[in-house]
Amino acid sequence: MNYCYAFALLLGLAACSNPAREAPAGTYYDLKAYIEQQINQLQKQQPTVVKQAGFGVEKEQTTTKTIDWSRELDLFLQADINKQAYQSSYRKNRPDSLTYEYTLKTGESIPVQVLRIELDSTTRQPRRVRATLRTKNSLYESERTVWLEADQGAIKHYHIEGFQQLAWLEPKRFLIDGRVGGN
Repeated sequence: MNYCYAFALLLGLAACSNPAREAPAGTYYDLKAYIEQQINQLQKQQPTVVKQAGFGVEKEQTTTKTIDWSRELDLFLQADINKQAYQSSYRKNRPDSLTYEYTLKTGESIPVQVLRIELDSTTRQPRRVRATLRTKNSLYESERTVWLEADQGAIKHYHIEGFQQLAWLEPKRFLIDGRVGGN
């Protein structure tokens, strides 16, 4: 199966959520602004990326400079929880001054289950981001775990994995792992 097609299908299914208005500034960490800034930087720089992609049991590794970063990092944008409808949906935890943790409250049915952002002590930019997104209804179920690591605020490694399943079919696992700069 063509991995670009499979990933496009995955993003299409994941994008079927209702858009919500953004929450007032400061409600939660502004992940959307950070990811959008990274997308702009990566589109300009066009760095070499060693990328592994898999759908089902098949995996493929490529080295490329031609990546549509808006698509590649779309699930990180979907992990943004700064929407007005979500204002009271998460428990906030600050284990230390550099870490933001948000966990979905019991009874809420929003895709982002958990979001954790760790900041660099010098730059105050994210150095690690991790989120779990889950969607379930009578026809479809999916779970996506996304994480990234950054150095001086710039994404160096990103990872997306999970499964999607239509009610009458077996779950299909997927994986995308990219090392920016070919590390």
